[in-house]
Amino acid sequence: MNWRKKGIALALLVGVVASAGYVGDAQMASAQSAAAKTAHDKQSIVHTKTTVRSSGKASASKHRGQAVATEPKASFPLTILDEAGHRVKISKPPVRIASTTEGTDEILSALVPRKNVVMVTTFASQPLYSNVVGWAKGIRAINQVNAEQVLSVKPDLVLMASYNSPGVVAQIEQTGAPVFEFANFNSIRDIEANIALVGRLVGQQPRADRVVQAMKKQLGVISHDVAQQHRVTVLDYSSYGYAAGKNTTVDSIIRHAGGINAASNISGWKMITDEEIVKMNPQVIIDARGDSLAKIIHNPALASVAAIKNHRVYYVNGAELSAVSQYIVRGVRDVAHTLYPNVTLPADSQLQ
Repeated sequence: MNWRKKGIALALLVGVVASAGYVGDAQMASAQSAAAKTAHDKQSIVHTKTTVRSSGKASASKHRGQAVATEPKASFPLTILDEAGHRVKISKPPVRIASTTEGTDEILSALVPRKNVVMVTTFASQPLYSNVVGWAKGIRAINQVNAEQVLSVKPDLVLMASYNSPGVVAQIEQTGAPVFEFANFNSIRDIEANIALVGRLVGQQPRADRVVQAMKKQLGVISHDVAQQHRVTVLDYSSYGYAAGKNTTVDSIIRHAGGINAASNISGWKMITDEEIVKMNPQVIIDARGDSLAKIIHNPALASVAAIKNHRVYYVNGAELSAVSQYIVRGVRDVAHTLYPNVTLPADSQLQ
């Protein structure tokens, strides 16, 4: 689900998709009470920038997390290039970590003691958006990222997003606080790489590796469970007219769930017309916002679409569908259940 940067407001639902069925009017009334969240939040949650930049830019894709010195993975001081191509130096294992993205909130919950995290996003404590509500409770939270608020917690590592203002980043760096910026988050593979990278930054590489290996194993189980099913086409579509194409985390979720993305002919999050939906003719339509689905179901222009005719329009748990952390595995499980409801899939207790 590249972390939607287009500012499309989406709402996320608390209910688990395991109980989802065709969305009727009564379900819609309940779903419509869910609060909206911007697509930017949904897709951009992990980018980050860590430490005192000491030299110029490098290729972010080519030098992703590349160590500048030949230090062992868990050694400090650590000098590393962030995903904006800036050189970052972390003197010692951080114990006051400020996370300004929802993705890094959730990743940190699996890697470091809670006492070592001094700031998270406001979304971390909201069930509509977060998979770590209990963990985040009581940690200082930030909404709009600003240097003064970040610096007030005296961080020794700041995790930020590539969309953050360069001015804010520069202000923080001027104090000597390490800042690391993530910029790749369009697939499950990107998320696994981000987890490994956060592990390096916080001196917990072995633990991060275990999290990634657990993800791979769980995804393998889901893949095996749905392998014999006839693959169906699925469209993730919002009431704002946007669909998830290739190079999005939703596309990655759909493929890992054994489905075919009906919007794979577009890249990123793009606005599509009713005519395009009819042409795509998805067998299943999903989204994390109930009112989107109500509009779709009652739109006469879409009456001929297979998903509408066969009552296969569903809403999916938004916190899991939009996850850009280890919890994306649950999103895969949820979508797989929606596509293949007769298949027995792992319960939450068996997943991350």
